[in-house]
Amino acid sequence: MSIQDVATMLANAHREEDPDLQAIYWVPHETEVLLVEVSRAVGTTHKVMPFRFAPTSDVEYPSVVVLLSPEEFEELREGGLRLPDSWGADPTNRWQSI
Repeated sequence: MSIQDVATMLANAHREEDPDLQAIYWVPHETEVLLVEVSRAVGTTHKVMPFRFAPTSDVEYPSVVVLLSPEEFEELREGGLRLPDSWGADPTNRWQSI
C-alpha cells in the first residue's frame, strides 16, 4: 500500500471511532503518514500535541496524528498554532482533505 492508501485507511477507521470528527487532513510525506484531525470531542489546550505511532502489521508506515479542537484548527489556519517543524515548511499549503 502507498502512504496515501494507508492515510485513507486510517482516516476511515478514525471516522468510524469518532462521530465528532469534523475533518481529516493528510500532509503528504515520503516516509510517514501525517494526519491532522479536527474533532469536537477534543478539549482545547491551544497546543499542538502530535501522537506518534510505530508501524504495525496493519499499518506499515510510521504515523503521526495531531488532534485539534475546532477552535485550535482555526488558530492553526490563522497562524497562531504551528504544526511540528519536522512536517516541513508550512505544511498547511500541502495538506489534502481525506
